[in-house]
Amino acid sequence: MKYDKILFDLDNTLIDFDDAERNALKLNFLAFNLEYKEEYNPLYHEINDKLWKMFERGEVERAKLKTQRFETLFQIIGVSGVDTKAFNDSYLENLGKGRKLLPNAFETVKGAFDMGAKCYLITNGATSVQKARLFGQEFMKYISGICISESVGFNKPDVEYFDKAEEIFGVKFDSKTLIVGDSLSSDIKGGLNKGIDTLYINRKKTPNTSGIIPTYEVDDIIETLSVIK
Repeated sequence: MKYDKILFDLDNTLIDFDDAERNALKLNFLAFNLEYKEEYNPLYHEINDKLWKMFERGEVERAKLKTQRFETLFQIIGVSGVDTKAFNDSYLENLGKGRKLLPNAFETVKGAFDMGAKCYLITNGATSVQKARLFGQEFMKYISGICISESVGFNKPDVEYFDKAEEIFGVKFDSKTLIVGDSLSSDIKGGLNKGIDTLYINRKKTPNTSGIIPTYEVDDIIETLSVIK
């Protein structure tokens, strides 16, 4: 087979992060006795996404990101007097409840495993959140290792993150290693930085104007199986 080590991103690659984010935000507003409006979700998503991209570039610290996203949101919607650290802690707990799999995610992991590939998870998420979302997931029986950025002290797309992943997994990433992910700025750029082939899952078929070019691009994760065989 062409690739025998598959590095799967987690959020919006296997697990529906957008759904988890939307539900967690709503639950949090209710828990803090704040009025929730549906238009808050896309606003928060935009703020959070921007900060995570800054984090990937080393422009903001993780601890600051966690509170700044809500400070910015509350400022825009006119909410004051909320302890953003406490709000974030509660939000992360609610985020950990978001365990919905994306279409064909399970079938792809199992399919890769059945073909003889070793499957691993690589994620920039918070340790407590990701462990909560992975607990009891049926696809985990096909996973040989997990590397969570908060636990190792480095983030995708940094080479150091992938060096740590090699240590944790006990393998060397080589020409038979493939990264599968939905983020050009972390997964695909990380693969380029490490010299690993990449498969970009572009479900919305969004034009790529980033200058970051993946080895492969698909709009359905199940197509991974035809790439690795």
